[in-house]
Amino acid sequence: MGETSGGLSEQIVYRVATATNSDVTELPPLHDSIDPNALETTVEGMSGGAISFRYAGHEVTVAQDGTISLEEQPTSSFTAELAP
Repeated sequence: MGETSGGLSEQIVYRVATATNSDVTELPPLHDSIDPNALETTVEGMSGGAISFRYAGHEVTVAQDGTISLEEQPTSSFTAELAP
């Protein structure tokens, strides 16, 4: 699942830290954007599609196979959506 070892939440935080040239300790807690346990449970239970949410200035999309993609976004609002 994903490019780094560790859980899905850890992978997301490290990917955003790399994209922003930040240390992981400089990023806001992931749980301020999404419940990490619910995210992992949702992704594990998906048979297709993806889930997207905003975190630390990025739209994070996690596909059902665990692939993580990032797109830089303004941080002014929070959205979470399921893509078919």
